[in-house]
Parts: sequence; structure tokens; C-alpha cells
Amino acid sequence: MKMSGKLCAAEAYSAQPHTHGAAQEAVSKLSLSLGGSPDMVLAFYTEHHLEHAHQIADEVRRSLAPDAFAGACCSGVIGDGHEHPFGPGLTLWGARVPGARVQAFNLQVSKQGNRGYVRGWPDVGPEASVLLFVDEARFPLDPFLHSLRGGSHYPTILGGMVPHGEEGEARLLVDGVAHDSGAVGIVMDGAARFEPVVAQGCWPVGPAFHITRCERNIVFELDGAPAYDTLTELLDTLPDDESERFRTAPQVGLKQDDRQEDSGAGSYLVRDIVTLLTHERALAVSEPVEQGMQLRFHAKDALAAHRELESMLRLTSAFHPKPAGALLFTCAGRGRPLFGRPDHDVDLVQTYWPDVPVGGFFAAGEIGPLGGEPNIHAFTASLGLLFPVRP
Repeated sequence: MKMSGKLCAAEAYSAQPHTHGAAQEAVSKLSLSLGGSPDMVLAFYTEHHLEHAHQIADEVRRSLAPDAFAGACCSGVIGDGHEHPFGPGLTLWGARVPGARVQAFNLQVSKQGNRGYVRGWPDVGPEASVLLFVDEARFPLDPFLHSLRGGSHYPTILGGMVPHGEEGEARLLVDGVAHDSGAVGIVMDGAARFEPVVAQGCWPVGPAFHITRCERNIVFELDGAPAYDTLTELLDTLPDDESERFRTAPQVGLKQDDRQEDSGAGSYLVRDIVTLLTHERALAVSEPVEQGMQLRFHAKDALAAHRELESMLRLTSAFHPKPAGALLFTCAGRGRPLFGRPDHDVDLVQTYWPDVPVGGFFAAGEIGPLGGEPNIHAFTASLGLLFPVRP
């Protein structure tokens, strides 16, 4: 923990195909902005650098000597004000966070009999911020987050899942060590925090309902009426274009706590409608549900995704000053495949906060809080804005 200086962040991007040259270029750029010995540095690199990823860690440690360092291999990176969905690409993002404590960590799974245990989770409370990068196939992220939600003292968690690779590949970096599985990250608490903005690529359609009969992931009744009939009647009342948008990618939003204000976009955990059960007059969704939950149907497309993220950024910018930096973990299905052009998400962030350094990567699953609880998302932009903690 370094006490001098002010809260600041910087990012550096290199498109060089050779890992050593890319690492030197990115480190040199970051050093010009932050100087040596920043509090934290993150490295996001495409598979082009996988074989020699240790060179990235070595160059960062030798030339920058951060207090905490973590990295992840991904399909594409975000840096230099752009989204780079392919590669080769390397982005470094670093920060000075005076008065805050930072610590890198590595999570691994141990088995005892038929039960698994996660080792390495830092002992921190809700005031902390955690950046978490996870192997999508070799770490039980969903059960792990479920166990955290069962407690009452979990931090803000942001990050993403990285594509699974072969044994021995350096897909995750923490300090000077490469890992082919598990999870790595950085925890920060004290005088700085990451303010989360989680946009799930959807927009609500129609009013909210209450689940009045259900079993596992099957919704039988909404407000006492068959769920299938409720959905059919809703679609009949919608304008043709809105009905068509919903039918193209039907989603539901779920909310556990009825006391939370229904603020529309972003207030529900969005999940797929798996199938319609016409015989039972029910619908199945990709998440276990409970009686009493609120359910609201959502449309998922480019217009909905743009509208939702813009609405959230507008609201956040109205209440917060310019952040020192931003980390963006966005779904590989967004970008050009969804919006028809590159840079949509990073452009929107910099529309509201020009010149803020934005780093990140395209994830195989995004991690971010909803209603304060950590969750895995899909088709989502999970953004962390670096701010000082107000006294």
C-alpha cells in the first residue's frame, strides 16, 4: 500500500505478434503514464501470446514491479480506445490507489471425499472490490458464487471467464506464476473502489408479474394464471415490431426481493426462456425459480443492448464524477456481431467519460453484481469504474 500520489489509472495496448516485443511495448507505454511500481497491473492477452505468456509476467515484474499483478488469456482485448476481438493483442491496465490495499490471489479446488473446497479466497467484506478471472471449465464458478451469496459479507466482484484450454497452457497469471486452471484476481479495499455497471443486453417488455406456482426451473403460473397464457396475451397487446423483437430472443428477468424498486432495465437477473410447455401451459427458464419472485419478460437485441447500457451510463454519470479508470468485460457476442460495428461498448463509456483509460477483454461469461449479489451473466457488458472511497 503506497500512500503518496493521487488515484490514477492508465492502459497500454500492443498489436505486435511476438510476445516479447508486445510486452516491452505495452510496458513502456504504461510506464510513461504511471511510472514504476504501480499498485496493480492487469494483463489481458490473446491466444497468440499463450505459449510465451510468462514473458509478459516477467517484463511487468522486472520493469514495473507492481504490488499486485494478474492476467488472463482471452479471445480479444480492449485497449487504446478500441475493441480488438481477434488479435494478436495485449492490453496492460494499471493503477495507483493511494490509501488502498491491494493483493493478488489464486483460487484452486481441493477435494476431500466427494466434496470440493475452494482454497485461496481472501478474507474481505462488502467494502472491498474484487477483480476475478476464471477458467470456464476447470473452476466451479456458479457453485462458488452461490456459496458467497449464502453469506452476508461478500465484496463487489467483477471480471470474466476465459476460454478453456489444454493442460499446461498459461491461461491465467498471478504475480509471477502461470496457471492452466482455477481462478486468479486482485482484491482492493480501503481508499478506492470499483463502481459496477452491469448491462445484460436486454430491455423489459410489458409489466412485471409474480410467480405464483413453479417447480425447479418451470414457471406454471404468473399472478395466478397459466404462464403460457399470460405470455400469449402479452404478445397480442404489443406492437408488431416489439413482439417480433421479443420472439427473436425471448428472455425473462427474475428478481428475488419484492421490496426492491422496479427500476426497469438492469433491475432483473436476465435468463433465457428454454422452451414453452404448451400442454402444461407453462414455460421453462434457464435458472431455478421460486414462488413469490418477480418475473418480467425482456427482449434481447442490438437496440435493447444499446438502450440499456446508455441508460445505465447516463444515470451513473449523473451521480459520479469522472472515474480514474475503467475495466470492461464484455461478451464475445456483442461488438460487431451484435451492433454491426466495432467499439460500441467502449465508445459509449467514453461518450460519458472522455479520455478515461479503458482496458478489458471479451469474455466467455461475464461476472458482475446484480442487486449487490455476484452473478454469472451472458451477452453482458460488466464495467468497473475506479473511484475514491468517499469519507
